[in-house]
Amino acid sequence: MGRSGGSSGGGGFSGGGFSGGGRSSGGFSGGSHSGGRSGGGSFGGGGWGAPPPPPRRPYRTGPIIIDNSRRYYGGGGGGNGGGNNRGGSGCGTTLIVVLLVLFLFGGIGFFLMGTPSSSIAKSTVAREALPSNAVTETGYYTDADGDWIHDQSELTAGLRKFYQETGVQPYVYILPNGESTSVSDPKSRAEALYPQLFSDEGHFLLVFCDDGRGGYNCGYTVGSQAKTVMDDEAVSILADYLDRYYNDSSVSEEEIFSNAFAKTADRIMTVTQSPVVPVAVCIAAVIVIALLVFSLQKRREAKERQRQADEKMWSTPLESFGADEAAERAKKYENTDTHTQ
Repeated sequence: MGRSGGSSGGGGFSGGGFSGGGRSSGGFSGGSHSGGRSGGGSFGGGGWGAPPPPPRRPYRTGPIIIDNSRRYYGGGGGGNGGGNNRGGSGCGTTLIVVLLVLFLFGGIGFFLMGTPSSSIAKSTVAREALPSNAVTETGYYTDADGDWIHDQSELTAGLRKFYQETGVQPYVYILPNGESTSVSDPKSRAEALYPQLFSDEGHFLLVFCDDGRGGYNCGYTVGSQAKTVMDDEAVSILADYLDRYYNDSSVSEEEIFSNAFAKTADRIMTVTQSPVVPVAVCIAAVIVIALLVFSLQKRREAKERQRQADEKMWSTPLESFGADEAAERAKKYENTDTHTQ
C-alpha cells in the first residue's frame, strides 16, 4: 500500500533497552506529511489515493550578499596627477577589500552548503566497521504489507552500501499498514524476529509500520556485535534520515529506506566536522591578506609623496633659496647625480 495519507505530528527517537544475548532494542516514530501514496485509512489494494502535496519551494543555503553601494571612479575635474593616482589606488584597494569579503562569505557559504543539514543528528564518535566474519549475509527485507517494495534493486542498493561501509547487515521488515499504532509493538516484534531471521550478532533489524495516518512506528533490535557501530547515536541518525525521506514525496517507497541507510552509513562512519574551524581559518586568511594590502598601499603612498617632493626639489631653481639652503640643496643634487651615474 505504500505511504498512507492524512497527517500526523512529527515523531521522535527513544533509546533502547537491552534484551537477551547482549542485544539492544528500541523504537522511534515519525512522519508529518499530508497527502500520500495510498489514501488514508484504506488498506485494500493498491492505487493512488489523495494527491501528493504541492512541491516545496526550493530554499537557498549560504549567505546572500546584496550590494547597494554606489561606486565612484576617479574624477574628471582638476587636480594634479598625484591626486588622481591616489584616487585610483584607493579605488583599487577598496575593490580588493570588497573581493576579499566576497571570498570570505562565498567560502563560508560553500562550506555550509557542503555541511550536512542541522536537522540530522551529528556523529560524534569514531566508529570501526565490523570484521567480515561477524555476519552471515542473508536477505535484506520482508514486505509483509505486499505493496511497499516493487523495485528490489533500488531498495537493496542502499542497504548493501550500509553493509559494506559499516560491516553491519541491515534488514527491513515492513508490517502491513495500520497493523501497529505504537512503538512498543514493532519493538517487541523486532526482538522476537531477530533470532528467527539471523544466526549471528552482526545484524540490525528494523521493523517498520505505516500507521495509515501519514506517520509510522519503528522498532529495532541490534546484535551484540553490531552495537559497537549501531549505538544510540547512530540509531538516532538513521531515525532522522528515515523521517526526512518518508516526508519527501519525490522519492519512492524503496528510496525511503535505501537513501536513509546509505546516508546514515556515510554520516556515522565519520565524525561530523564543526564549521567553526574552517570559518575561523577563512576569517584569519582574509585579515592577513587585508593587512598586507593595507601595508603595500601605505608604501605606495609614501613613495608617491617622496617622488612628488623630489620633483618639486628638482624643478625649483637654487637661486630662489638663501645661501645656506642653496648650499644644502646643491649637496642633494650632487648626491642624486652620483646615485644616477
